[in-house]
Amino acid sequence: MVARLKAPHHGYFVVCTDIADELVQLGIHRDQIFDVRNAVDTDRFNPDSIPVELDERYQEQFDTSSDRLLLGFVGGLQPYKGLDDLAAALDDVTTECHVVIAGDGPERTQLERAFRDQATFLGAVPYEQIPAFYRRIDALVLPSHTEGLPRVVLEAQATATPLIATRVGGLPEVVEDGETGLLVDPRSPEQLATAINELSSDAALRTRLGDNGRRAVVESCSWETMYERYEQFLETIVSSECGE
Repeated sequence: MVARLKAPHHGYFVVCTDIADELVQLGIHRDQIFDVRNAVDTDRFNPDSIPVELDERYQEQFDTSSDRLLLGFVGGLQPYKGLDDLAAALDDVTTECHVVIAGDGPERTQLERAFRDQATFLGAVPYEQIPAFYRRIDALVLPSHTEGLPRVVLEAQATATPLIATRVGGLPEVVEDGETGLLVDPRSPEQLATAINELSSDAALRTRLGDNGRRAVVESCSWETMYERYEQFLETIVSSECGE
């Protein structure tokens, strides 16, 4: 893998600065690395355009009339996703909450034991239903130990869903702590619990984080913005080659 990366290339596209730094450590020149980030369909993931039938289905399934805080997770049930940290954090959450997990993987049986009756495991959820899922949870939690720039964070933000994420990979580049989401250190159930308690006790904060997140993603992570970045960087590469 390293040999392939070090082979002659005109440029390298990365989704976050963290990956760019790793390439530099491998000896690749910084001016060959282009940060294009991931992008999200901000029309599909729009809180105002969720299909009514899907919205009503998840509203009923999640019992959103309840006062409990509904936390969501979307992704594979792998050790690096840190869901065991979330299960441990719930012991220190001071208000009633429940976790809804969309995804499957090898950790499912172990996690079902860890969460006991505090989580509902939906298994794999069809992609076309994911916007409605985000719309009906109170917050997305991504307690990962390592990441690049996961699209689920951008999708949640585009749907104006507040989120809690860890300071790993490219997450701090798209989540401004206290403005477009809440950031915590990885492998810290204590910080996760504090962030959950903060969101649970402050509905205005949840609304502000969701609105700010939507605005930020539309401005910097839409498909249109990504196309412009690719075009710009490809023009740079072509110009460089023509000038040699």
